[in-house]
Amino acid sequence: MTDQDQGAGFNPMGMMKKMMGQMQEGSMNPMQMCRMMSESVARTAEVATWATPELRALFDDWSSQLQEELLAKVAESEEAAELEQLAEELGIGSDSLAFLLVGLARNGKIKLSVSAAVPRGE
Repeated sequence: MTDQDQGAGFNPMGMMKKMMGQMQEGSMNPMQMCRMMSESVARTAEVATWATPELRALFDDWSSQLQEELLAKVAESEEAAELEQLAEELGIGSDSLAFLLVGLARNGKIKLSVSAAVPRGE
């Protein structure tokens, strides 16, 4: 976050706005994103076959901790934050952050909405 954003926190809308802007700019290819997600699911299934119950429990604990940190940032914010900046603050990649945000929204812990990255008339 910039000094100007200190205390403003994080709004998941910022992430969604950025993704929509990337799609409009053509820098985000929906087909490529689907392909990447499919590959990710395949890798996850592969890892699940050899991960021990202990390792799965550790991952679940870590993931839960990240979700709690993310919820705290969302709760303290009133304005949007850059996806990359928030991911950096949590020590994860932006794709991982998007995954956590979607999971939290699916579980009813946060509400996501989508709007254009550039306000109308600009």
